[in-house]
Amino acid sequence: MLAYVIRHAESLSNINETEDLNAGLSELGRQQAEALSERFGALSVSAIYSSPFVRCIETALPMAEVLNLPIRVRPDLCEHHYLPEGSSVDLGLESMEAIAGRCPRVIPCSDFGEPFTWIPADETFDQLLARARSVAGFFKRRWTGEDDAVIVFGHGSPIARLIEGWLINEPGPSFRFIIDNAAIAALRYHNDVSPLVCLNEVSHLRGLPAPNGSNYRTDGSIKTRPSSSYW
Repeated sequence: MLAYVIRHAESLSNINETEDLNAGLSELGRQQAEALSERFGALSVSAIYSSPFVRCIETALPMAEVLNLPIRVRPDLCEHHYLPEGSSVDLGLESMEAIAGRCPRVIPCSDFGEPFTWIPADETFDQLLARARSVAGFFKRRWTGEDDAVIVFGHGSPIARLIEGWLINEPGPSFRFIIDNAAIAALRYHNDVSPLVCLNEVSHLRGLPAPNGSNYRTDGSIKTRPSSSYW
């Protein structure tokens, strides 16, 4: 099977236009989401998964419409906030029912067997590692056909740890990844081998303005000095 793991497109919080932790996409982010839908529109895709945050669902929506697939929301794809234990912060997340009512393409993932509640804001880093590894295991068990392909929309930190959990069987020192907005990582699983096919692939964004925080220029060349965070 093949998993395309995509960080959400540029959000209003990425460009410091809001402090809302559940902000939607910027105008450029919407263009990035459309570019993703054009890239994947001709592919055979088994399922689309997403974090419940607005920026992820808005990134997934154009592709879901082109492919005529539902967006399966999973709590274990939520953002990680690096807040101290005991922190109480309003993440702005609605209930699953409210999200689905606002966006008919969205459904709760029927394969999520635990209580359907969102990840707490004070989740520890070790808890993030555990859930990311669990998500990786879920996809490998759930999609076993050689031609199965799924698309997963998430956030920088959880995606980085998902990639890490996909590649190594036992937890170890964390790798550092560059993951730009609307960038694609492709992960394959075949005969118990779990390779990384590509990372931070953004060729579909060529022609769009490069955000200030990106690791690439508008012409597609890579900046010598990274201007965004490592995950």
